[in-house]
Amino acid sequence: MEDIYNETGNSNLEFFKGDLSLMRDVNQLADDITKAHSKIDVLINNAGVYEPMRKETDEGYEQTWAVNVMAPFLLTWRLLDIIRKGENPRILNVSSVSQTEGGGKLDWDNLQHEKFYDARSAYGLSKLCAVCFTYDLAERLKQDGITVNALDPGTVNTKMLKEGWGNFGIDVASANNEFVLATDPSMAMVSGKYFVRCRETQSCAATYNQEDRLRLW
Repeated sequence: MEDIYNETGNSNLEFFKGDLSLMRDVNQLADDITKAHSKIDVLINNAGVYEPMRKETDEGYEQTWAVNVMAPFLLTWRLLDIIRKGENPRILNVSSVSQTEGGGKLDWDNLQHEKFYDARSAYGLSKLCAVCFTYDLAERLKQDGITVNALDPGTVNTKMLKEGWGNFGIDVASANNEFVLATDPSMAMVSGKYFVRCRETQSCAATYNQEDRLRLW
């Protein structure tokens, strides 16, 4: 937070702590936020992990699945009441062009990679699910005036990119796709879309299967 303040000069900052791999912590995080705030204008589900080896959380979920899929679903759902009170509220779910890794499909017999584990496949599946969640949530909230979109943040040299794919992206300071989609007035009525480089783009074919999306929900 000190770095953010030093960079922006904005002192209107708050920090809420929670372990997003644990659903009990996600529930507590939602409770803390709703106690502190009566409305949310923009929610960006950005947090994610890339796990080289399969790990299970204390609650028995594969860690990539817990953090990248379950946590944003639960947190968003728990915060919906105060999001509805926001000004032109927006929800952004951070996906990735990696959504096609691992075959670009929902493997119902191996969603948490119980049978075999591949880090890129697990990550790709989680980002495919982020788009599925986005499309279904957008449909469910279309009467509430809340827009819901997904995006690829760009190939950014985060710790995750370096560990999983190598150091070949843009500097973190240059990454602004999320900011644009969260603030651009032209996006105020756009919902249920997927964006790459701030342009509406077709997502993985599996994300358009309504039956599979409903089953995932």
